[in-house]
Amino acid sequence: MKTAIVDKFKTISHKLGINNKPTYVVMAIAAVKGICRPTFTMMDKKEEPRTKKYTAIREGLTELIAIPVYWGLGEASAKIANKILPDELKKQGAKNCMFLGVCVAALLVIPGLCSAAIKPLMDKFYNNEKGALAKHLDIQSEAPDTAVKNLYNTMPAVSRPNFQTFSNRPQYGMKVGGV
Repeated sequence: MKTAIVDKFKTISHKLGINNKPTYVVMAIAAVKGICRPTFTMMDKKEEPRTKKYTAIREGLTELIAIPVYWGLGEASAKIANKILPDELKKQGAKNCMFLGVCVAALLVIPGLCSAAIKPLMDKFYNNEKGALAKHLDIQSEAPDTAVKNLYNTMPAVSRPNFQTFSNRPQYGMKVGGV
């Protein structure tokens, strides 16, 4: 029984290893994040319900945007690699280019699309004028100069060591040899 389970696990792992594409892995992670992050956000007992809802929807939309972008850029970069690379490099080169396409999607394209799309979508979803949601969520902002002055005034004074008597060795225990 135990060897049958181990053999089945090895078979599944081998099949996944042979047929695995970077795009599929990242899309699976994005799908799990798209489900779990909003769920865990909504389970937070300390946060206000409206804030939880806003955050959960925003996280879900981010992953909803991410999944097709990962797929599209990954597959497009693999197709470009297949057209450009010589025959002996096509298989591994396509996977490497697919990985690079997924990285470009994660680093540049998805953050750009999310910045451009999520704010207008959230405004339409909440049917608010510009800034009304922020007022409802009690987001307060100070002028930058005032915030810096307030921060400076609340910071404790720093006591600097006397470098003439400073030693980086511990100052406890027995002192041997006059050190």
